[in-house]
Amino acid sequence: MYTEAMQAHLLTDGQHSFLMHIVLTLTLMHDRYLSPTQDPKPSTIELYHWYQGTALFNSTLSRPIKNHDRDALWSTAALVGAIAFSSIDARKPEEAWPLKPASSSDLRWLNMSDGKKAIWKLVQPLGPDSIYASVASKQYNNFLPVWSREPNVDTLPAEFVKLYNLGPELDASTNSYHKAVLTLAHLFDMECNHSTILHFLSFISNLDPNYRRKLEEKDPRALLLLAYWFAKLCPYRQWWVWQRAVLECQAICMYLDKYHGHDSVMQKLLQYPKDVCGLSLRP
Repeated sequence: MYTEAMQAHLLTDGQHSFLMHIVLTLTLMHDRYLSPTQDPKPSTIELYHWYQGTALFNSTLSRPIKNHDRDALWSTAALVGAIAFSSIDARKPEEAWPLKPASSSDLRWLNMSDGKKAIWKLVQPLGPDSIYASVASKQYNNFLPVWSREPNVDTLPAEFVKLYNLGPELDASTNSYHKAVLTLAHLFDMECNHSTILHFLSFISNLDPNYRRKLEEKDPRALLLLAYWFAKLCPYRQWWVWQRAVLECQAICMYLDKYHGHDSVMQKLLQYPKDVCGLSLRP
């Protein structure tokens, strides 16, 4: 998210109210997370700033984009993505997707990645006048889709070959799991931390639309891949990442146990995310 440039922008920006409201929303969310009760429900003031920020943000996007608005718009889009990921109204896996009753908010955090890509194209934040240009060269490789670089699935458990029909060459046109599997393979031996988080976010920013639909349908193989990605995020104990990663990883594993417990290959592969997210330790 180009943290250094964003911080500089927040310190110098004084004319973009939508960015101010979104920053206040994120700050209040963080305060709520740090409180002893960790209430999953947002406060009235938090909802106020969220509404004001998104309304002003959308209003600005609906008009011709001015050059001096571009950096603020991209900073806001990045922060809105973090807010969406960190917003989870659950305290235990039974209350989290995919175990909870279906609702219109399911996978909303994932849909935000498409919105960010559209805003990226609209505001083009890497132009020569952008505050982000100075750090673009340092982070460029982190934004490349990792599945495009020397695809190799050897890092994954051998059972993946059987479960996902992985031949010597993966064919994206016939295998909906293609990009997700290759991205996961690249990430599997990598530790998720502040320096590598952009690599891990590439998993959700480059998903095949067919794979996305399979997630919405709760396809077991699609869910398993997402559980592995969540498991890789679990050790990264940043507040806006950790809670969803743990709860939804546990919820996916419990869902697959409940509805696909007869699948021995899947059950064997589930052991890794279960161990990492702490589900194996639950009574």
